[in-house]
Amino acid sequence: MLIVMLSMAIKADEPPILLLAEASPFTLKADNTGNGGEASAFIERLLNDSQLDYQLRFEPWKRAYLKAQTSTNVLIYPIARGASREEQFQWIGQLIPVTYYLFRLTARTDISINSLEDAKKWRIGVVNEHIHHQHLKDRGFTNFQPVNSNYQNVQKALLGRIELFPMSDGGMMQLCSRGDINCSSFKPVLKLDGISNGLYLAASNDSDEVMIEKLIISYQSLVNSGQHEKILRQRLLRIEEFNQRWPNVSLAVDLE
Repeated sequence: MLIVMLSMAIKADEPPILLLAEASPFTLKADNTGNGGEASAFIERLLNDSQLDYQLRFEPWKRAYLKAQTSTNVLIYPIARGASREEQFQWIGQLIPVTYYLFRLTARTDISINSLEDAKKWRIGVVNEHIHHQHLKDRGFTNFQPVNSNYQNVQKALLGRIELFPMSDGGMMQLCSRGDINCSSFKPVLKLDGISNGLYLAASNDSDEVMIEKLIISYQSLVNSGQHEKILRQRLLRIEEFNQRWPNVSLAVDLE
């Protein structure tokens, strides 16, 4: 389902900036608790402070990612920053730091992962064209089961349809906060170092230079005033929760 929200127009004679996001706990508030949606709250504040007119659409990641690569004046978030993407976008600013891991069910002690190579023989659930999907493809992985959300991968692991799935520290803890997921059922087994560089707001390469400058100035202003940390605090706490839950686990590292 496509959800569209329009901001107040700044200049009626100019088309609005297209702002693309994937529907996730980081971009949408939960109906029952009101938690989540921190990324959208910050981005909307940023665009309003920049006095830019925009149209926000929630789309499947693969579609949003392709549109941001091929269109003009498109913003996309939250997008992981990695070497393969560096020249494909203009990077406005980091939303949160992020570390990615491969997870398995805690009960699956038969799955021993000491290196990335060890993971190749297992069925891996990925979110289609997310940075972790691209990262693993680039390293020769083929045994994928792509889906449209991290939640689907968690459910498939519980049903025994996949053995491993990649997810960020904050993303995992956000899902663990749901009433239907028991976080103790899962264990991180491999850190994916090559893509653990943070989630960002980025712009398509052909975007207007004045727009980019306004966004960068407003972003830095929100960081300096403490509003960035305040708005995104709940998500940052999820990362702290992850480190508290698995403080002493010995994790193999995906070395470049």
